[in-house]
Amino acid sequence: MLVIQMLDYKPENIVHLNAEVTKACNLRCDYCFNDSGVKMPSELDLEEWKEVVDVARNYGAESALFTGGEVMARRDSPEIIGHAFERGVRTSILSNGLKLNGEYRDIIEGLERVQISLDSASPYAHDARRGEGSWKLARQAVDYVRGLDVLVEISTTISEDRLDELEGITGIAYLTGSKVLVRPMQSIGRAVERGKQDLSTDIAKKKERLEDRFGDIFVEDFARYVPVLGANHDRAVIPQGFVTVLPDGKIRGTRQNILELERAA
Repeated sequence: MLVIQMLDYKPENIVHLNAEVTKACNLRCDYCFNDSGVKMPSELDLEEWKEVVDVARNYGAESALFTGGEVMARRDSPEIIGHAFERGVRTSILSNGLKLNGEYRDIIEGLERVQISLDSASPYAHDARRGEGSWKLARQAVDYVRGLDVLVEISTTISEDRLDELEGITGIAYLTGSKVLVRPMQSIGRAVERGKQDLSTDIAKKKERLEDRFGDIFVEDFARYVPVLGANHDRAVIPQGFVTVLPDGKIRGTRQNILELERAA
């Protein structure tokens, strides 16, 4: 079990905001570090999320990543994202593809990037991990967003037994003009029983071979969102200005509610 020591923390500045606007999700991925699926009863409402954006901006945030759960499972997410646009925040989303195939064109066109979760070039292998029909949803989303000339980063979660999936994912990225963001599986949330897997060396070797074929196609996690350092993740990135806000307004890894920052200022 992951034990997180909460920090008493009040930031002097926020460089980047990760906003988990809901814990609701249309999928039930077997390795979800967030254990997403059902909406939290205490989730912030629309105006409170706009205030979160305002607070982060007032503390210096220049960029934001909106996610969940599934960000588009929340009906007013486009309004929250639109408010970030209005505040001059460079804005991205992380999604499984829900509603990103013909809906919300104006919002999508304003995004800096769209991270779309895809774990295999095989519909069967992807759906076995994430849920029936999820591969088709994600692939349609990749094509739709790229058709709007918006950068797509295919976010793929790699486990020890799925390392060879990276080649097929990279091929899809190359054909669609996308990039690839590799996220090693974390032994937290629904993946806690898998145990810790140190894949850094194996992934680095695999990426090096693929870069020889596909060129500069891999990107790093600009948002420092997924807790790759386990219990120490937020302890490491919060002082750098990378703040993740949970659906109820709490800053992940701390006892602090982000809305209290503004009210105390």
